[in-house]
Amino acid sequence: MDAAQKSKVDELHAAGYDVSYADPVSAFVGHGGCDSDEWINKIVLGPNGDGDFHEGDPHAVCIAIAGVGQTCLSREAFHPNNAGTTGYEHVVEAALTSIGYTGT
Repeated sequence: MDAAQKSKVDELHAAGYDVSYADPVSAFVGHGGCDSDEWINKIVLGPNGDGDFHEGDPHAVCIAIAGVGQTCLSREAFHPNNAGTTGYEHVVEAALTSIGYTGT
């Protein structure tokens, strides 16, 4: 995913668009779903709200769990949690600072 995003930014930049790329991978090292300071959710079952996958939705991964019934993998699974969102924020802030963006 990261390589595909970098490739697309390079393509857009070559086409004359003023775009930049911020690599978040190194910031997430040591913060994976199985690390003690995890920034990435592991498997999260849902649905956890209206925007989440529900049984019958296209692309939903749903399974039957004994004692629980039919449940679907949440869109929250394998995505940054609150700490990860903050970590990603720092990556973006550093990238914006490096290109001279001041927010004005």
